[in-house]
Amino acid sequence: MEKQILGQLEWYLTVQIPYVFLVCFIASLPDSEMENMLYFLAELGLMNYETIIYCPSMIVASVVYATRHTLNRTPFWNGTLKLYTGFSEAQIIECMRMLVSYHS
Repeated sequence: MEKQILGQLEWYLTVQIPYVFLVCFIASLPDSEMENMLYFLAELGLMNYETIIYCPSMIVASVVYATRHTLNRTPFWNGTLKLYTGFSEAQIIECMRMLVSYHS
C-alpha cells in the first residue's frame, strides 16, 4: 500500500550502497589501476556481513584510503579527501583495517 502511494507521488526510495559513493569518486580519476582496486575492495566490503556496522560512505572512504596506501599514492589521506568524504583518517582506520583483512 505504502509503495503504491509513494509511486503515485512519484517518490522513489532507494537503498544507499557503497557503489553510489564510489561512482562519484571514480569519475574524477584518470587512473585505471586505482579504479580497478577501488572496485575490488568495495566488493569485498559488500560481500562481508561485518561491514554492516559502517555507513556506505565510510566504506568508500576506507576503500579509497586502503587503495592509496596499497598503490603507494602519497599522501594516503589529505585535506581534500577529508573535505569530500567528511571523514578524517582516524575515523576510517578501523573500517579500512577490516576491509584489508578480507583481502589477506
